Amino acid sequence: MLNKQFLINFAIVYLNHICMKRIFLFLAISLFVFSSCNSSKKNFQKGNYDETITKSVKKLIKNPDSNKDALLLDKAFKLANERDLDAINFLKLDGQPDTWDKILRRYKMLNNRQKQLKAILPLKLNGQLINFRQVDFNAEIIEAKRKAAAYFYANGKRLLESNDKQLIRQAYGELIRAKTYAGPSYLDLDNLIKEAEYKGISRVFVSIENASLFNFPHGFMTELVSGNTNRLNSDWVQYYFKNTNDQMEFDYLALVKIKNVQVSPDDVKTIDRVYKKNVEDGFEYVLDAKGNVKKDSIGNDIKKIKYKALQCALVETVQHKEARFVGEVEFIELIPNDRLLGRKPFASQTVFHHVSARAIGDTNALDAETKQLLNSNQIPFPSNNELVFNNAIRVQKAIHNILRTNQGYFK
Repeated sequence: MLNKQFLINFAIVYLNHICMKRIFLFLAISLFVFSSCNSSKKNFQKGNYDETITKSVKKLIKNPDSNKDALLLDKAFKLANERDLDAINFLKLDGQPDTWDKILRRYKMLNNRQKQLKAILPLKLNGQLINFRQVDFNAEIIEAKRKAAAYFYANGKRLLESNDKQLIRQAYGELIRAKTYAGPSYLDLDNLIKEAEYKGISRVFVSIENASLFNFPHGFMTELVSGNTNRLNSDWVQYYFKNTNDQMEFDYLALVKIKNVQVSPDDVKTIDRVYKKNVEDGFEYVLDAKGNVKKDSIGNDIKKIKYKALQCALVETVQHKEARFVGEVEFIELIPNDRLLGRKPFASQTVFHHVSARAIGDTNALDAETKQLLNSNQIPFPSNNELVFNNAIRVQKAIHNILRTNQGYFK
């Protein structure tokens, strides 16, 4: 009777579980559909007409009979066009020469919007098929391009006459836009773009100075101020580690100063440790008070494991030596006059550390990790120059990192 009741209860719980899963699935699907419909409406209410149009077009491609989406599309399309045309009229009335780029963007939006609707035309709205009137904006687009190009060309040439690199870089952008709109209409445009690019770049010469008392090995200083400049250069900042052109004029100097180099003496320490371990060493019989071997409950001799103590003395030799660099990078503006802009410190350290060991006693008392030390012998210390030279890569990375992260000095 108990088993029967249990099965009935289990069946009820299982059926409830299945029903709940279906209810949740239905709710999830309903929520997705509702939110999808709602998102278009929300975009429309926020004035995001183009997003509304894009989403409505996708829905109507799947379901051309959706009157709700067709109605929303119709409203969004008309309001978006009205907004763009009003903006164009205002900009034309304003009459400023720098507005033609904005006018061009508005015309392109009108044109692209029309193209987007071609996929679903004719549109079924309130039971009737309708078409939106296609307006040819090509003439307006060409005129706006021409006038925008004329403005950017003239303004770019004007800015290019400045000695301010920020304005020259702006000139470069203006001239690029002029070329985008005008193509080959201006014969000197390519040369003007090259001139703006050349004049807009800040050139930084990287030099190094040994302000420490350390006598560096040959080639070390050259190693520090070398490397792949492509990883450092940006659009408007270029670094030079060698002056290969006597006529090149540098805007800034990054002076790397090695202020202090400390090399520790060869340090050798000896550490004595004693390791002990008990290991199994056969067995022996357990005797009773009379000296007889004890028996277990089934008559077998009782034995116990014997242990023996192992001991090993380990003599570790620790060799240690380190070299530490301390320096800074000075950022100096060369034009119009030498002016210190800032300093950034750096430091780097190279460590020689070697451990070797010899054993006195039974090495079985050692663990596996400690035994590895026995495979290493004492080795010669590196010379001061070797240790310093081995630090070159680290110092170079520290210098390059400072150059890369402080480009804000170079305007």
